[in-house]
Amino acid sequence: MTPAAQPAGSPPPEAMERFLASYFYDRAAFLIDDVRRIDPDSKEVDAVMDTRRRLLYAPLQRGEPALHPRHVSGPELNMLTANLGSLHAYFVHGCHWDEGWVGFGTRIHRADFKRLVRLGPPLVLHSTETRTRLGAGRLVSRYQFRFEQEGEVVYLAEQTAQFLRGPPPG
Repeated sequence: MTPAAQPAGSPPPEAMERFLASYFYDRAAFLIDDVRRIDPDSKEVDAVMDTRRRLLYAPLQRGEPALHPRHVSGPELNMLTANLGSLHAYFVHGCHWDEGWVGFGTRIHRADFKRLVRLGPPLVLHSTETRTRLGAGRLVSRYQFRFEQEGEVVYLAEQTAQFLRGPPPG
């Protein structure tokens, strides 16, 4: 994407490349296909997942297509929340993986599966950081997540994650 075509609020390609190259998961675990907006002031992230992408669990699902079709599964939705929380930590708070930061979820306060997330239509992702505690080498954040497909809410969650800084890798 050329700088002129880059949407306002989306990270520059070189910043996303640094994020992905040093992320504490393999690129295949970053399920977001388009980071549309990261707003440090409102602590919000908007992104999109292409549900036609290769997923880990969807191809393994069995069952009657009319009753239980293949879909984006719960573990994949939870991984999307980890991806979004990581975007918050990295781009809003400067927790850079190649500087020794690592993160993990600490609590799922709520997870509401409103309906199956179908394969095909894009999944629109929104996250808001609602609470933050920042200390020396430690960030604890609480997030609200709202995922929509074709204008309908399909998943709502509230979770807490912790990011810690150790010595830089290598």
